[in-house]
Amino acid sequence: MVTMETQPNEAETALDLQQELLEGSLPAVFSAFDEATSKGMAGPVVFVLDCEDPIGGEVARAWLGTEAVDDAIEQRQLQEATEGQVTEETTIFVYAFPFDQCSEEVPRIFPYLGAMFNQPLPEDGVLAIAVTCGGASALTVPFSARES
Repeated sequence: MVTMETQPNEAETALDLQQELLEGSLPAVFSAFDEATSKGMAGPVVFVLDCEDPIGGEVARAWLGTEAVDDAIEQRQLQEATEGQVTEETTIFVYAFPFDQCSEEVPRIFPYLGAMFNQPLPEDGVLAIAVTCGGASALTVPFSARES
């Protein structure tokens, strides 16, 4: 689910990278989901933002502030340089918001995800939105993906 301006090959690549971002963040996704449900949040939707992506970074800066995001990116890059290994890792921010709030706000930023909020939440997993590659995908993470 990427913007219509994206060519088919680019759309497939973006979707693959959004899914990869989500899969690489599963412990943080389940942690954010568990924290939200323990606080009584109804229908948590978990966001995974690539802070080094133009759109993911913009959203993260709006939520956390520019300085916090820039500092986190700098720290990750500094750690990578110190360890002497260049990786394909990125700086992420993971947080849950209530389904009702998301159903109003997400379509304003990502209109192509609006239809996701006309459906009930998955009963067998976590609804997650992965933001990278200049767009977003809404994906269900099955509870069976939780590490024991």
